[in-house]
Amino acid sequence: MNMATNSKKVKKKMLDISRKDKKFIPKGAEKEIKEELKKLDRQAEVFIKKEENLFEKEEKLKKRFKLKKTKTKTYAFIGLVLLLLIGIGYLIVEFLPKAEIKITTKKINWSYIDSVTANKNLAQIDISQKQIPAEIFSVRKNFNFSFAATGKKSVQEKAKGKIIIYNAYSSEPQILVANTRFSNPDGKIFRLEERIIVPGAKIVEGKIIPSSIEAKVIADQPGVQYNIGPISRFSIPGFQGTAKYQGFYAESKEPMKGGFIGEKASPTDEDINKAKAKAEKDLKDYTNSFLSLQIPNEFKVIDGSSQFNILKEEVNKETDEKGNFTVFVEGESLNIAFKESDLKNLLENIAQKELGDNFRIKSYQLEYGAGRPDFSQGRISFAVNFRGVFEEPLNIESFKQQVLNKNEKELKNLVSNLPNIQKVTVSFWPFWVKKIPNDLKRVKIEVE
Repeated sequence: MNMATNSKKVKKKMLDISRKDKKFIPKGAEKEIKEELKKLDRQAEVFIKKEENLFEKEEKLKKRFKLKKTKTKTYAFIGLVLLLLIGIGYLIVEFLPKAEIKITTKKINWSYIDSVTANKNLAQIDISQKQIPAEIFSVRKNFNFSFAATGKKSVQEKAKGKIIIYNAYSSEPQILVANTRFSNPDGKIFRLEERIIVPGAKIVEGKIIPSSIEAKVIADQPGVQYNIGPISRFSIPGFQGTAKYQGFYAESKEPMKGGFIGEKASPTDEDINKAKAKAEKDLKDYTNSFLSLQIPNEFKVIDGSSQFNILKEEVNKETDEKGNFTVFVEGESLNIAFKESDLKNLLENIAQKELGDNFRIKSYQLEYGAGRPDFSQGRISFAVNFRGVFEEPLNIESFKQQVLNKNEKELKNLVSNLPNIQKVTVSFWPFWVKKIPNDLKRVKIEVE
């Protein structure tokens, strides 16, 4: 607020008012008017002084506010600087200094080209005999394979089926010999294929409870007319005229099948040979695949370590209604496997006899020749082509303790007395650091 400008405006207004009064107020009242004007003039001067005082106070307040604002900025700047200095101090204490040591150990190339034997009778490696433990894995499977017959032949085949024979005659067992006849109500005869013994009936409270037994039968004559059934009752013609005729009987719960006279598909010798070869191969592939899934991952399986044996093989030349015959094959797959870690351990021990007991395998390449298994003895021999890089391991923790608080010259002297170190490179941080820190956490060691 500009108080000087306000003062001029007030006086101007006073002049304007006085001019107007001279034109319109009577002369007798002039004195009274002048007194009133003086009062107004005094009041205006008081008002102006108050305004000037207020202006001065406002100016002082503005100056004080500016001063406080300037002081606040100064304090904030000082605080940031202090925080920065504290952070730098923390970084220096926490992260400085540091040392990074890169060590290159002495290495020796060593190779082995010879044979090794894996033996299931060993529990641990045999260095003198160059043998390692082995394990034999096996699996046995069987399948019935179906193949199409390409030949034809004239046949007369008899129907076959099963019957259940009942003994409702006595508690004594009854022997029925092979070829015993059973007749259906139409008089068609079926004969027992094998001798059987019908168990005796049970007697409960004086009542007979029939016993039973199942048996295979074959039609007396070839032809489709014997493809009958099921039949609720067969009688035994041999017991006719005796009490046993009613006490012994049979039934069939399924139809008799296979009766036929005419030309039928039949496998040729070529069909049979091809079928057997295919069945054996399929069974071998399956059992080998199945066996490979059973061998634990830590075991090594090399070429020539497996064997497949046919245990049983049967060809059924009888063809079904589709003209197919069957080949039943049972086989067994075996595999001799070993742990590559055992072989690595064996080769390391052999190398140590030449290089020294402290040497260890750093890296290696390993190739295998074909295996020569002897499953009867439970072992396999195979050629090995091993190329390895050996080194003497460095005790990192012990080395750290030795290098603490040493300068570069002292470190070189220390390294020169360690035979298994070829080269050492040291990096200090920051650049003005000249010694290895006396704190294990600030020392990093890499071994190549």
